[in-house]
Amino acid sequence: MPFDVFAEDGRLLLPANARLNDERVVARLRLQGALFVQPRDYDAWRRGMAKAVDGVLQQNAKLSNLARARPDLVRAEIPAMPGEEWEGQVVALDSAMQGRGTDKPWLTRVLEVQAGMRTLSARRMDEALFHLVYTGGNRTAHYTSRQALRCMLIAGEAARELKWDDERIALLDKVALTMNAGAWQLHDRMARHAGRIEDPDDRAQMDRHPADSAQMLQDSGVTDDAWLEAVRLHHDDSLASLPMAELSPGQQIAVLLRRVDRYSAMLSRRVGRGALSATQAAQMACLGADGRPDPIGSLVLKAVGLYPPGSYVTLASNESGIVLMRGARANQPMVAALLNAQGMVMAEPRPRDTSQPNLAVRAALRPEQMTVDPPLVKLQILWSWLRSQAVNAAASP
Repeated sequence: MPFDVFAEDGRLLLPANARLNDERVVARLRLQGALFVQPRDYDAWRRGMAKAVDGVLQQNAKLSNLARARPDLVRAEIPAMPGEEWEGQVVALDSAMQGRGTDKPWLTRVLEVQAGMRTLSARRMDEALFHLVYTGGNRTAHYTSRQALRCMLIAGEAARELKWDDERIALLDKVALTMNAGAWQLHDRMARHAGRIEDPDDRAQMDRHPADSAQMLQDSGVTDDAWLEAVRLHHDDSLASLPMAELSPGQQIAVLLRRVDRYSAMLSRRVGRGALSATQAAQMACLGADGRPDPIGSLVLKAVGLYPPGSYVTLASNESGIVLMRGARANQPMVAALLNAQGMVMAEPRPRDTSQPNLAVRAALRPEQMTVDPPLVKLQILWSWLRSQAVNAAASP
């Protein structure tokens, strides 16, 4: 089939274009009961099918010819989906974590994801943030994996504001990707069910998961004290009031990730609770008692902006859209307008530089407040154009 096939809980069961020539795989699929595909993939397949049928019939060919040619005809009509490279990292991390244990291969695969994500995002950080924030606000599948990668990138950007070197940021990455190893499936399950944790065993597992995660890493051969300490302390709030300069390297990583983890979770959808707007997330995770960003909160907002890529906003022009890229200032991102001043869907997304007073961001929106899905293929073109503009501006004398 020319599209990915998923279980009800969002697990990928069969990748696109995989051959079903193994009876054991077929048997496992039959045991799943209902199978699911992404709506956009199915719609693309259906459009491709309609075009294939029309083309064959116009040639006066027999319908039996269509039946034989159909897979290749349809597959040719489905382009590579924008963002699939980022989603590939999400799936790869989840796959590595599903096989975690006391052996090293699972950890090796996690570190491969870390390296791959850094390579991909090196020149396209805004696109990476966009995908992880946008999908996090609209999907619950692979919740824990998506959250881990989002935390890794946001915390990494904040660490650069702190002038941490590459070696220390690499350690931060490792902590972000492994800090929830001790309760990976439980976090995923929580995202798919409304309400609080009721089961005492689940509650106990959630409470001890920082220690369990550190022990799992240690059992798999990790000897880096800072890595283990940061994982153990990533939910510890006793360090938050202490100056960063007084903390050990592991404690500093834990303090930063604790805040980023909370902020990132606020931007994510869970069953029974929609994602918050960017300003709501900032208010709940980055502001102190006086209503102003505290030192760590300021770092986070400076790193990704008050309106991070992938979040929704409405502008002074009464247009609404989605943030594409961070701007020179935290409150001045580049936005793709999707709805015009009358609330009608625009035929093409239009780039809006919110540093201009007549296009300034007026308010942040929750994902559920938008009445249109962003046209990702067209946004990909906008990103390419914006990158070329930035390169030309940098090259100008």
